[in-house]
Amino acid sequence: MKITDQTPHSSPPSENEYEGLPPFIKTWPQMYGIVIGTLIVLIVLFYAMMHYFD
Repeated sequence: MKITDQTPHSSPPSENEYEGLPPFIKTWPQMYGIVIGTLIVLIVLFYAMMHYFD
């Protein structure tokens, strides 16, 4: 009895997967990292400003 491998083989990403990305960002995880990083920086900045101007 022969068992076949049924896992999908990875193929290069199609153009649809990159649709909507700015030209300087290569992948969606990189885009998400930039967005989350920017959010964290803004939260820290506003928190510091809140304490400075209190």
